[in-house]
Amino acid sequence: MLESSPRIPAESSARRAGRPWLAVRRVLRASRLRLRTMADRPDRRLLRRLRRLDLIRGRVAIDRLGGGITNHNFAVGAPDGKYMARLGEDLPLLGVDRRNEVACHRAAAELELAPRLVYHEPGLLVSRFVEGQTMTAADLRDSGRLARAVALLRHLHQSRDELIGEFLSFCPFRASFTYARTAARLGAALPAGLGAVLEDALRLSRRIGPFRPSLCHNDLLPANWIDDGRRLWLVDWEYAGIGHPLFDLANLAATCGLESDREPEILEVYRGPNTGPIDPAELAEFRIFRAASLLREALWSEVQTVASDIDFDYRRYADENHQAYREYRTRLEIPF
Repeated sequence: MLESSPRIPAESSARRAGRPWLAVRRVLRASRLRLRTMADRPDRRLLRRLRRLDLIRGRVAIDRLGGGITNHNFAVGAPDGKYMARLGEDLPLLGVDRRNEVACHRAAAELELAPRLVYHEPGLLVSRFVEGQTMTAADLRDSGRLARAVALLRHLHQSRDELIGEFLSFCPFRASFTYARTAARLGAALPAGLGAVLEDALRLSRRIGPFRPSLCHNDLLPANWIDDGRRLWLVDWEYAGIGHPLFDLANLAATCGLESDREPEILEVYRGPNTGPIDPAELAEFRIFRAASLLREALWSEVQTVASDIDFDYRRYADENHQAYREYRTRLEIPF
């Protein structure tokens, strides 16, 4: 899957402070200021933007929603219903392309897996609001709800022949290597020995065999699942793209903290009844992807420690995921 070594650049502090990365820092500061202004004054800028939309008429009520660790989210009450408005620009340092997000969200909405997307413009995405319970890790570990989540992912992945449009590709290993390089160049406090971890991850990536690409969500945090009492919905498609279906399944297991002895349960539900025993090679790849999910989340967090304006403890989140990766990697029956 990969061709080059993911080495972290060994740069001096003077080189890290060179002109190209000073320019990046200036862009970051400007982006933070714009987003902070829009987020802190929803009754002004956001309201003015919403007023321009034909789809929202009359009196509008805006409430900030918590929980987001990349974007600023708002519930918008209008006479014709309730909407979700999300403020978020392109985030090249995190690999977020809003045009790709729109394409993936729209495709998922047409499959009735995501809320209907009703409007988008640079920096703003508006979709129908789903009334329901936002999931927790414990909720998703429940066998019944886990089966429903896996069935939703199966539907998404099996839609490959119905997809129309252009979608970016996604590889969790490449994302991790890129995040590590970006975080190093921005001066993040990376853990000792990360270079060896990345070299090991590269070796793990070479154990993944050929596969049929599918549209995948790639960011299956519990907060991105909503249960409306009848069914599950999947939101927040900013990291979605064409990728490996097993990564979605492994990412779900990682983010909900599923016990290792229950991992075959996900594959059994995904494959459906009367499909025979689980293929040991497939289970081994699933476990490699679960490790990759933890490493990617840790290194994503490292970038956010220096790039984000959101009030969230990214340092602690990064450390927790580094630790989870180390612990899970030692359980893989694959030599370092």
